[in-house]
Amino acid sequence: MANSIKLDVNFSSDASGNKEVKADAYKIFAGISSNDPDGLTIENVLVGDEVIIYDATGTAYFSSSKMNLVKGVIGIANAVAGDVLMFATEGAAAPFVKGWNESLSALGSAFEAPEGKGSKARDSYGKDPNSGDYAKGEGGVIVCMPDSSGVLYASDDNRLKDGAKKNGRKPEYFSDNVKNSNAFFPYSGSGGQMSAVAGKSGNAHILAFDGQGNGFNDNQGYYTIGIIVVRAHQTFAKDSIIGKLMGAAPSL
Repeated sequence: MANSIKLDVNFSSDASGNKEVKADAYKIFAGISSNDPDGLTIENVLVGDEVIIYDATGTAYFSSSKMNLVKGVIGIANAVAGDVLMFATEGAAAPFVKGWNESLSALGSAFEAPEGKGSKARDSYGKDPNSGDYAKGEGGVIVCMPDSSGVLYASDDNRLKDGAKKNGRKPEYFSDNVKNSNAFFPYSGSGGQMSAVAGKSGNAHILAFDGQGNGFNDNQGYYTIGIIVVRAHQTFAKDSIIGKLMGAAPSL
């Protein structure tokens, strides 16, 4: 698997006899490396598309021994157009599942170190599992929509405000630059944000949140993220579409 994917407007389905159909939505699996400053890229996000984080797990460490660069992985797990699925059965999805599992295993092995895990543990929402506090400047995941015109790092312009430490990464604690860039920090707690609508077409970037330059060099571990992208022409029916994708193989 690669570290970027392109969302084609159409897809071929075994259930439709390889007929090209216009995609309504995509289900995407992502393994985000904590020490890759480029993160993962979703190409061809269109104006009005909604990018939804439906699952986010894993713990990474933001103070450990220097490690070689480890690239993340991302892949399209399924897609839907009306009642047509790209992978209509578990058997059809089996090759993707095999590749996904092998890629995640390789990602985990790449982060193994003789000295074990580092310190500054952060889950995918930026929470320290030991103290219960939320980091304002490193750790967790940031989603940068096409409006961001690239990735946002943990600079003074992008760090979360003080209230986030105890209350979680809610939008009210996002910096003005993060808000104006239509980026967000996924947070599944009350008042959190788990999706955004693209204000322009382009690429979306998803990465671990840390400082530009050498900030990523001492990071260890990865996050596993489930993503759904609903195309703009179907956002009015997104609940039904999400239900179809979530009910179809494969599952995280």
